[in-house]
Amino acid sequence: MNKIELLAPAGSIESLHAAVQAGADAVYLGGNKFSARAYASNFDNENMIKAVEYCHLYNVKMYVTINTILKEDEAKEALEYAKFLYKIGVDALIIQDLGFANLIRKNLPDFELHASTQMTIHNAEGALFLRELGFKRIVLSRELSLKEITHISKELEIETEIFVHGALCVCYSGQCLMSSMIGGRSGNRGRCAQSCRLPNAIIDRKTMTEKKGYLLSPKDICTVEDIKDIVESGTASLKIEGRMKRPEYVAGVVQAYRKAIDNVLNKESLEVKGNNREDNYKKLKDKKNIDLKSEKKKLLQLFNREGFSKAYLFGNVGKDMMAYTFPKNTGVELGKVQKDLTLILKENISIKDGIRKGEEGFTVSKIIKNGNEVEEASAGDKVKILPIQYKNGDMLYKTSDVKLLSELEEIYKKSFERKIHLKLSVRFKVDEPIVLNCACEGESLEVQGEVVQKALKKPLDKDRIIESLSKAGDTPFKFTEISFIDFENGFLPISALNEVRRNLVEKLNNYVLTKNNKNITLEKVNAGIKNENKNHESKAEKINDTLLPETVVYVSNEEQLRAFTESDFTTVAINPFGLLDFSCLNKLKNKKVFIKIPNIIRTEFEHLIKQVEENLEKIEGVITANLGAISRLRGKTNIIGDYKLNIFNSEALDFYKDFLTGSCLSVELNKKEMKSVAKNAKLPIQILVYGKIELMVSEYCPIGSTFGGKCSTSNCNNACKRGDFVLKDRMGEEFILGTDKFCRSYIYNNVPSNLIDNMGELRNMDVSSFRVDFIDENYEETKRILQAFKKEEWKDDFSKFTRGHYKRGVE
Repeated sequence: MNKIELLAPAGSIESLHAAVQAGADAVYLGGNKFSARAYASNFDNENMIKAVEYCHLYNVKMYVTINTILKEDEAKEALEYAKFLYKIGVDALIIQDLGFANLIRKNLPDFELHASTQMTIHNAEGALFLRELGFKRIVLSRELSLKEITHISKELEIETEIFVHGALCVCYSGQCLMSSMIGGRSGNRGRCAQSCRLPNAIIDRKTMTEKKGYLLSPKDICTVEDIKDIVESGTASLKIEGRMKRPEYVAGVVQAYRKAIDNVLNKESLEVKGNNREDNYKKLKDKKNIDLKSEKKKLLQLFNREGFSKAYLFGNVGKDMMAYTFPKNTGVELGKVQKDLTLILKENISIKDGIRKGEEGFTVSKIIKNGNEVEEASAGDKVKILPIQYKNGDMLYKTSDVKLLSELEEIYKKSFERKIHLKLSVRFKVDEPIVLNCACEGESLEVQGEVVQKALKKPLDKDRIIESLSKAGDTPFKFTEISFIDFENGFLPISALNEVRRNLVEKLNNYVLTKNNKNITLEKVNAGIKNENKNHESKAEKINDTLLPETVVYVSNEEQLRAFTESDFTTVAINPFGLLDFSCLNKLKNKKVFIKIPNIIRTEFEHLIKQVEENLEKIEGVITANLGAISRLRGKTNIIGDYKLNIFNSEALDFYKDFLTGSCLSVELNKKEMKSVAKNAKLPIQILVYGKIELMVSEYCPIGSTFGGKCSTSNCNNACKRGDFVLKDRMGEEFILGTDKFCRSYIYNNVPSNLIDNMGELRNMDVSSFRVDFIDENYEETKRILQAFKKEEWKDDFSKFTRGHYKRGVE
């Protein structure tokens, strides 16, 4: 069986040490800029060099995240940074922006690229597309089942990476605009405000019933008990989420998964070796199994939100994967407070442990057991805990275990405790220099020391030489099997032995680090950057923009469709997989029709694409942000990129010019940024000038999981078909909550973005196409908006609309 990679997060140098010392095969981290965890400590250039050297000494790979969407004026700086990372030996970049991928491909073609989960790769066709374009690895969306992962990884032989532990976003990564549109903090730029972790309510406006709680807050993923199934899926890398977590968390989680993975791989290794079944069976019985129950308990103590889920690996379990009552670290249940304010412990407890009661917490200062003050108490003991910040009937939870944290702290504080054991041969002959030789990764390394002297008194014996050469210190290397090729009774000062050992260790360090560094000339990279700048200095030559319609009207229901057919507009977009279907093409024979393909298409991919292909003669093209659909339909019809492609820069447009007719720019750009992109664009661009922005798309359905009763043991009762639902946030704002026939849920902004009055200045920026989206508007509202769209002016009240990011943009 192929070795499987355990990939750990490193938000700080301490977390990096924790990951490596606990047994990670690779780590991922971010620099000071362009990282999807902008609020992690991250690494400056000096620490980045130290980090890569530290990792490579341990034969641990290091991946750097440049997994945010880049603005037009950031491309040059990002490329310079990538050049630096390449030169110091970083093993791969994890990226989201395909414009940036385009730059890397042109300027650093040997730099290994991994497609971030922010790229929303969730079907086989999308994964094949990115592999074709040069991505070595695909980080799959967390929504995929084990069956889908197996198909992509094993059957299609695509190198994949999946998340096995840590926080789970409720929305598909790369598709969330909730934090951006509500608070101006873009998840696509690494600044997510975690709107999903706030309280809200779902209201059925037909019955005025509601469900309250943290209804968009998923439990963290934990798959430590499922590693065998995951390994068998063929995925290459098991990823732990948590760059914002403390180093003790990283140490504990890596440690647990290292044990689980090794347990599976060691068993697999024994099962395939030799022909003696009885002997193999005996070895398997003798092989010590890890206590998965104990490991999971440790993981729960480190961090959990009302327990764990397995994400969607084994199916969609609805409300069972959600933490409806508490969005932060729940802790583990400690016990229920009795009338005398004591409790019978369900877990061990110590002074300085952290305790939670509801949303409040405190640190244990005293423990009273049998009337005596003690330092610690065990499960089953009856105790009183001070300070008494609780009352009769309260349930207490232990959120922090000081003993566990102290043990885990030792792992990263001793940053060279983990050793790489090497064989060492010694030549110790009188009147000749002492010679040390060891093999490292197939390379023989040798150093000479001082000349061995004749022993005037007591000669150095082998044991004393071995003792000196076995010292390790602050280095990952340790010589454990020391043999003598030649040995004569002679003498050397101990200081000379220490020096020759240090020289060999230094040679080992240099060999390992040099081997990992890339050979690249500054002239080559700088020339590439100059060429890029030159391309941007002059007006880019665009692809013929006559193929991109000047206006596109997207309609979602029959009322909106009727309003459109009564208008003078000629080009319409419909989603035949929503409330409308392909039969409406018959009503639109005199119109130009684009099919809006959902941005998320999983197991229904082949069926859905087949339906589109069967109707290609009736339509002008498609609109989508689904990379799999773009790949399958390229060259067959016109394709317009949807705004969820997150196009922030002209390099991205350049990337898509071989696949798209044109594209809608990201709705997160401001006026100045739009203008900058348009100036350098080689592909016609479109702007959404009216519509309620899709904030989230999710496999989790909040309606089905609350009103519909969906869980691990019950299917949804189709509540969405009977009610009219909205999501109400803590500020009282109500958002459209919709579903589709594939049981996905969608959340739309509560107010429409409206740039109709800005169309004139957008035209002056060389924008060639304008789109309006109708989501829940009725017939009259649709007619009114279309009239304003035709006149390109807005004279009505603007208080119920927003210009979105047009003026402010995102950081």
